[in-house]
Amino acid sequence: MKPINYYRRLFQTSYQLLKVRAVNLGWLLLLAVLVTLHILMLNPGLVAVKIILIIGFLFGLVFELDLILTAFTTNKTILNQTDLLMLTSWRRLSKRWLQLTGLVILLAILWLPFGDAGFTAPVLNLVMLPIKWVDTVVLQRRIVVAILAVLYVLLLFVFLKLLGYLRVTVKPELVPINGWHRLVWFVRPLVAVWVPMSVMDHLAVHGLRALSSQLSNGVGSGTSLVTLVLLVVFSLIGLSVFLLAMVWESVAQPDFQPEFSEDEEHLHSMAWFPAGLVFLLVILFGFQAFHFGSIAASPSITIAHRGVIGSNGVPNSLDAFKRTVKHQPNFVEVDVQETRDGQFVVSHGQDVNLRTSAGAKVADIQKLTLNQLKHHHLEKDGKATKIVSLASYLKAAKEEHQRLIVEIKVTPQDSPNMVQRFSRQYADQLIANHDFVHTMSYQALLRLKQLDPNLIVGYIVPLNIMSIKNLPADFYSLQAIGLNTTMIRQAHSVGAPVFVWTPDKVADMQSMRVLGVDGQITNQLTQLQRVNRQLIKQFNWAIVENVVNQFC
Repeated sequence: MKPINYYRRLFQTSYQLLKVRAVNLGWLLLLAVLVTLHILMLNPGLVAVKIILIIGFLFGLVFELDLILTAFTTNKTILNQTDLLMLTSWRRLSKRWLQLTGLVILLAILWLPFGDAGFTAPVLNLVMLPIKWVDTVVLQRRIVVAILAVLYVLLLFVFLKLLGYLRVTVKPELVPINGWHRLVWFVRPLVAVWVPMSVMDHLAVHGLRALSSQLSNGVGSGTSLVTLVLLVVFSLIGLSVFLLAMVWESVAQPDFQPEFSEDEEHLHSMAWFPAGLVFLLVILFGFQAFHFGSIAASPSITIAHRGVIGSNGVPNSLDAFKRTVKHQPNFVEVDVQETRDGQFVVSHGQDVNLRTSAGAKVADIQKLTLNQLKHHHLEKDGKATKIVSLASYLKAAKEEHQRLIVEIKVTPQDSPNMVQRFSRQYADQLIANHDFVHTMSYQALLRLKQLDPNLIVGYIVPLNIMSIKNLPADFYSLQAIGLNTTMIRQAHSVGAPVFVWTPDKVADMQSMRVLGVDGQITNQLTQLQRVNRQLIKQFNWAIVENVVNQFC
């Protein structure tokens, strides 16, 4: 099928369906619920109300899909009588509600990689993992991601199977399609509708970003608000067409050209009052988004990742540290590993390239003693330096009056009492210097706080798909990819600041400020310092982008 013909038939079908008053009103009601949910998600609290709206939206979507399927397969008489159409749809729903409910729930899960429609990612952030599982999920995250990918494929197969079952249930005359041939029902609408929508949304955001520095404060804010409202309306329409396209594909793309009664012509047009209500809700959502985005965009605490700025030295080396502290970061962040003899050296990776008399070789830090490591140079990106002990790094930081954030790298090869040894050697010095510690191991965090309650210890979260409310810490270091306001509010609700890693582009730094993070761990410290001096009006485009990312 030619693309132009596909779009013509799809949009013609969408237009004709909107002329069915029951379908029209149901669609607008769902959009009103969804936008209301967006507004509530900008505000903390009201969890019960949000959950009720989410459940209401999902079950409303079940009935709306049933209405669409009924409209595709019913006669002129029923289509021209709203009450009769609703009654017919309700009767048919009683026979296929289970399949449609499963379809909607599976679609909500399958949609996670493509945009959260404003609520699915925050729902994931409400999922509380048992504390004893947290380290397994975080420290073995690559395995967990692989398992999730396999589960995703299985869920997609079940979703397509349900669509196939509905196909022959709704239209028994259709030939059943088995196996992965049904994948086209999901992929073609995704490529034909969602991908162009996503591209156009982000192009508009890039255009707004290019204009932001050239517009005055008032004009820039107004332009950004109008852009946000239009993009939200466009995205809501695009998602609606995407959903319709999947249903339309599964029932063999019927030519839906109903004969509406001329006597009831007023019932076969857009319900403009509800449509206007949805549009007003979108405008209210836009104002709310700008209000909270502007409040959140305060200057970030500056943290030099691994002690470097760009390529000013080997990461975690003293040479780079001495160059970096001249730019006065609030903190310098470094990584530490345990050696074979229970000492600690500053290094990100467990495996390091050492320059020896016999040439370069890869060595495992945890199989060498501190003295053995000191006798060799470390090579990184063509540069050579000495591996430095944590004691030496702390001494240099104290001389420069530079505060540190020390990341404890936890590996399966660590000695059983590694945390206790670290605490015994360095806790008092870290507390005295007002330095922080953070780690990806929640068990290590708990043990450190038990040994030294006054030590400031943060939790590093590399996967933003779980709640942190049941994982108390003095602060949180969150991954920038996939970060949303829900996790930030969870941290702030328990009085803990949020540091984000590792935004290195100006645009990413501005987006993080708009999200409301407290500090940024970056490889481009001087860029972040410039971003901290920028006016709020230059972040308006980032508010729009954060909203757009909720849809695609």
